[in-house]
Amino acid sequence: MPENINIKSDEIVWIARGQAVVEARQPINSDCKVLSVSATAVTTPSEVFAGEARYVGKVTFDCVVLVDGAANSVSAVAEFSDKITSPQITAGTTVTLIPEVINVEASIDGGTLKMVAVVDTSAIEITDNTYACITQPDEGIYAEKRTVSYSTAVAEESETLYVTDSVGANGIAEILFASSRAVVTNADCVDGEIKTAGAIYTFAVGKTADGTMSSLRIVTPFVKSIAAPVHDGDTAVVFAVVTDSAATLIAGENRIEIAATLRLNATAFTAVTAEVVTDVFCADNEIKKTEQTVQCVTLEPLTTVIDTVDGQIPIEADKLAADNVLCVTGTFCTLTSTKIENRRVNVEGLVGGDIVYYNAERNAVDTLSFRLPFSMPLDFYTDAMRVTALATVTDVNVKIRRESVFDIKAEVAFTLLLSSAAECECVSAVEKGEPLTRPDASVIIHIAKEGETLWQAAKALCCSPERVMEQNSAAAPYSGGERLINFCNK
Repeated sequence: MPENINIKSDEIVWIARGQAVVEARQPINSDCKVLSVSATAVTTPSEVFAGEARYVGKVTFDCVVLVDGAANSVSAVAEFSDKITSPQITAGTTVTLIPEVINVEASIDGGTLKMVAVVDTSAIEITDNTYACITQPDEGIYAEKRTVSYSTAVAEESETLYVTDSVGANGIAEILFASSRAVVTNADCVDGEIKTAGAIYTFAVGKTADGTMSSLRIVTPFVKSIAAPVHDGDTAVVFAVVTDSAATLIAGENRIEIAATLRLNATAFTAVTAEVVTDVFCADNEIKKTEQTVQCVTLEPLTTVIDTVDGQIPIEADKLAADNVLCVTGTFCTLTSTKIENRRVNVEGLVGGDIVYYNAERNAVDTLSFRLPFSMPLDFYTDAMRVTALATVTDVNVKIRRESVFDIKAEVAFTLLLSSAAECECVSAVEKGEPLTRPDASVIIHIAKEGETLWQAAKALCCSPERVMEQNSAAAPYSGGERLINFCNK
């Protein structure tokens, strides 16, 4: 009986995306003015069927409004449910959801503050591609073999991490709102553990003692070990989502306490090599073989690259001139394209947010929403064939070039998931048929081609590779033109 092996080549695949429009309303003084609005989203799978993943979600809106010259915050939470459909979704599998708010707007209508967010949710799944291949055919059947490499998933774990921090208030006397986002910078496997590290970026918007708006950026590192059946050298991929966060001003102590809850979804892969049969022939019998194309996927360690998106944004004619930037809120980054060209990762997308600024002439506050498109190569080179990325804004600096132009520099963390894929034609089954009819003492002559292997010569001469070497002095691989002989005996 032939020897068989199952090749289980797994990979993380972005299988589908879905968009949901989520709305929240709050009663408010109709005379106020909206300065900025931001939103964060959290989604959780509820049911997974064949071709469909249902989920529930929550959007937290934070809006800053100007009432009688003073800035105030209005917060609201809106729950929603939706589904993502794709033929790639299989029943019973674990689907990871990554939500991203790609647009948020706020307006005042008849004494009501209306906040609307567009939540783009990506569904990620580990594909289980299993192929049955033979590694050694029956006696008398000669096989050409090839060593293949691929990645197999060995662990899927989910953990919750609570992170706290305490920093100086930096002049903030009242917090209007704060939002947090997480970036994974490292994920490694050691025996029995997936170790991940990264940072939580909290952006707090508040007021100073004289009522001036101000903002504070707080970076809180985190480290977490997740128990998993892994070994040294395995490859880990970890996604982190902030499910809850809060910033509290400690009165009289001039400090702000940060608390955030992280959901960590970790997957580990081990590298496997196997020798498979790619072709067969028999010198004495007809054979019937079954072949299939095997997709061998190998994953590289998760990589995060920090880069800068910069540009200039003019202030519209109907806006006040800018004398001082007070804060930048509601920042986001949306990727529209990620690809590898000449070994370099190239990204395209859009960075956006709200700039709240001060005009001295009128002693007034105004705001400008900006959208900054970008297309650029990252300072990262790779031999991988495919890339998928997440983008997170970690800082934004705005300077006034002239009263009517803002210089913007946005720091963005690009988290890259890199992989390569190779196709291999493998034999999954082979069986002998009727004996071949041969004349007595026949001679088979074959003229070798350049680069031809011993296996190819044996197949052409209809004998074993060992017999080719016994009857011919030329050694493989052949340079081309060698006259190879097989003296066949019935």
